[in-house]
Amino acid sequence: MSAVIIALIVGVALTATLAYSTRQLRALKGQAVYATPEDGMHELIANYYSSVDKIEIAHAGKKIFNDLWFVEAHVWAATRSDGKGFSGRDYDNPGWFFLRVQNGWVFVPEGKFPVIIAFGKWLSSLL
Repeated sequence: MSAVIIALIVGVALTATLAYSTRQLRALKGQAVYATPEDGMHELIANYYSSVDKIEIAHAGKKIFNDLWFVEAHVWAATRSDGKGFSGRDYDNPGWFFLRVQNGWVFVPEGKFPVIIAFGKWLSSLL
């Protein structure tokens, strides 16, 4: 009986993950698509910072799934669009997730749970 309950719980969790991922992927369709995650990072920096002097990509690579990358940069700029400072450094250190879609890469905010979206995308590719 406990195996049936475990199978039911796993089934519900996987169904919920697939539903959430599908809903989020539909919402991401209207976003800008970038050729590479690094291109996306440069574009977002141009939108979120003013008077950018220099950008260094500190890290760009996959996170658990090949279709989900995290890109981290060092940005030397005058200000951020949200008005926050640079935490005692002369540069800021943003990091953002990018998910591979059919025609490139899209930005996925952390609050949208990018790992869950990538897992659901991977899971749906198995079905």
